[in-house]
Amino acid sequence: MQLKDYYKTLEVTPLATPQEIKRSFRRLALKYHPDKNNDDHLSAALFREVQEAWEVLSDPKQREEYNYKRWYNRSVGEAFTERALTPAGILAECERLKQYVVSMNIFQVDYDGLSYHIRQLLSDNNIGILQQFDDTGTKRAVNKALLKAAEPLPLSYLQPIASLLVKLAGQDESMISEVAAAVQQRKRRASWDKYKWVVVLLITAAICWIMYMVGKAGPGR
Repeated sequence: MQLKDYYKTLEVTPLATPQEIKRSFRRLALKYHPDKNNDDHLSAALFREVQEAWEVLSDPKQREEYNYKRWYNRSVGEAFTERALTPAGILAECERLKQYVVSMNIFQVDYDGLSYHIRQLLSDNNIGILQQFDDTGTKRAVNKALLKAAEPLPLSYLQPIASLLVKLAGQDESMISEVAAAVQQRKRRASWDKYKWVVVLLITAAICWIMYMVGKAGPGR
């Protein structure tokens, strides 16, 4: 399992003393505090990352557990997870999720887990960052990647995701149309799923009736 590098987040070494960690936390918290950055989405995200790292590294027991996980992560050659705090970082996370879903057996998809992951990638903070940088190409790529990742999900799971994608789209009619088309396609699939067993039963009944009539007519008739 990938970990965040909390030492890197707080700009200290793994051998830093509690006092050094505290000083660095205070400096970075002051630097990225929302009140000092006019509610800048990127600064707000960094502020939360700094707080998260501080909560773990300031507690001796949590730091010990984290150090063990960090050591294990490095010993098996796992890289630390990157923070999705820029449009490129967010897109990279979306692409990774898409590739993971594409490689999965569709019958083994955890709908709750997948939809939660997608909604996390479309958090208010991430949408704010994408809109703040106003990179149309990246936003459209995020939209395509997450719609692809959401393909196995039933309509009821897709609808809240679609609302978030429309929020991300803003005034981009192309993105809104793409989301609407995906929802419409899912509605058709839901209708087919609802009635396909009736169709199968009717076809089966028709085949049985034909076989019965053929058998009743008998050979040579």
